[in-house]
Amino acid sequence: MKNFIIILMVLLSSYFQRLNAQIVYSENFGTGCTTGTLATTFGWTNTNTGTNQATPNLWYVSAEEQGMGVGNCGAACGGANNRTLHVGAPAVAGGDLGAAYLESSAFICSFLGWCSQTNKRIESPTINCTGVSSIPFTFEYMENGEGASDNGTVWYSANGGAAWSLLDDPPKTIICGGGQGQWTARSLTLPASADNNPNVKIGFRWVNNANGVGTDPSFAIDNIVVGTPIVLGVQMLTMNVNCNSKNQISVNWSTANEINASHFNIYKSDDGEDWRLMERVSATNVYDEVSHYSIVDKERLDQLTYYFIEQVDFDGKSTSYSTMSSEVCANNSNSLVVYPNPSNGHEINFRFADLTIEKIEIFSMDGKKLIDFYNSSEQSTFSIVPGLRAGRYFAKVMSQRQSKVVLIEIE
Repeated sequence: MKNFIIILMVLLSSYFQRLNAQIVYSENFGTGCTTGTLATTFGWTNTNTGTNQATPNLWYVSAEEQGMGVGNCGAACGGANNRTLHVGAPAVAGGDLGAAYLESSAFICSFLGWCSQTNKRIESPTINCTGVSSIPFTFEYMENGEGASDNGTVWYSANGGAAWSLLDDPPKTIICGGGQGQWTARSLTLPASADNNPNVKIGFRWVNNANGVGTDPSFAIDNIVVGTPIVLGVQMLTMNVNCNSKNQISVNWSTANEINASHFNIYKSDDGEDWRLMERVSATNVYDEVSHYSIVDKERLDQLTYYFIEQVDFDGKSTSYSTMSSEVCANNSNSLVVYPNPSNGHEINFRFADLTIEKIEIFSMDGKKLIDFYNSSEQSTFSIVPGLRAGRYFAKVMSQRQSKVVLIEIE
């Protein structure tokens, strides 16, 4: 009963904070790869604001250009699949490949018919700013192109899209290589005409002059917030590490008051000093209920491991929480750990806790021995490169004291 009352008080507190908050619009575009999906599918409006040739660039919403958080380089679909709004190529030039645009030239236009001159603005739904004033407008973005010729800009309308004015020409962001950019935070303030105005819109415009000169990325946007975020951040209710029925380590946490919450970074360490990012988990960003999260450490070794959780806001500010350890999953000398499994056909690691592996035999599913691996070292972790085609196999792992058979899979 006490836990229920505490959670109820947290939710009520969050509710009243929400009433006093001034966030009038937010958009993080959700999750899922959804490659090739036009931004108009998500309630945004596309307006041609100048010359658009036969194969202009297009506005997409997908994780082909994945939102990775401020200070991180972009990535394509995978992992959290955090969708973004971005400019991509037309279908003839590969379509939605993330913030990778078609920059044709006069020769390509005449020879292939790929003519990429673009002048398009993607416009938000109507934003009701009734009751608020001096309104902040923040977002995360990456952009390159070519000076003002291939360029992204930010626009504003005070009358529901009937008329527009230039709000910002954000600076080009750092290039990470491979056509990716570094996600950067941008903070603006809407004009006074937005104060107490129920008909506000924001827009992002991309122009491309098709002169054959330009560098990816094009223009990508994520985590849009119009209004003042709640000062109080995410409230962490519970954090723990469990050992599940498969002898795997599960990191679990629950939160309340998730306003202005972008994602969680989960870090791990073998010694509590040198940390590495294990996984990035998108926040639910809901304020009126408790959010529960759980991830499994897929590369767990049979040794004491440390974890901590970092929560990151849309504006890039972060909060780190107490370190936890895997002490609950006590070492077990009889425990055999195999990772990664399934494997991509490269290295597979076997660990017999504190036992030295002497030999590994690989068998086909019909029991035919295919190969022997002998361990010449005295390390309890033995790595092999099986060199086998995709499929399932049995591995017999032998130490001086015992042996075990485990199913391995190669993709």
